[in-house]
Amino acid sequence: MKRLLVCLLPLLLASAATAAGNPDARIYIDFDPPNYVHECVPELYQTFDAYVCLDSLGEGVTSISFRMNDPTTTCPGVFAPPSWISLFPGGILCPAPWHPNGTTVPSTECLSGDVVIIGYVPLFYLGGNCCLEILDHVYFPRWVVDCSDPGEVDYYCVLSNGRVGGAECPDGDCVPVPVKSSTWGAMKSLYR
Repeated sequence: MKRLLVCLLPLLLASAATAAGNPDARIYIDFDPPNYVHECVPELYQTFDAYVCLDSLGEGVTSISFRMNDPTTTCPGVFAPPSWISLFPGGILCPAPWHPNGTTVPSTECLSGDVVIIGYVPLFYLGGNCCLEILDHVYFPRWVVDCSDPGEVDYYCVLSNGRVGGAECPDGDCVPVPVKSSTWGAMKSLYR
């Protein structure tokens, strides 16, 4: 229970805040960060890592809530039982992302950069295929808390799930950023 309270404390402090500094935050699975590799075809009986990453952070991150499908349940026999390793500073132990409610991963300091790695899942591949899917936390769906004081909550989108062994995966739900046309191009289009 103490672990749960420690994991939820950053979210509770930020729960009253809105309009945070990370309106475009994206979460995704990457097998070779920061290279945006969302698919992996490993050799049999080899270990590889599936990283959970964030990008498009305007104001950094101090906490994130998410959930993943449980690879041993949704893909039986594809992997040996996996573990979860958080890379956020502070060493606060929180449940694995495939816990039925999900996990909240807090940091003891502000993290920023082009790509922030939340943690990873070392997987021992036994054969077959599996989709590592990012899902919504039951109580704090898609929450990402920025570095302002007090922290403010924004909502991330899913850029990509992770495909292992050629698995089919749902597409991410991030909306592509539209390309802005020039004023001259917009004016010309009015007269065509």
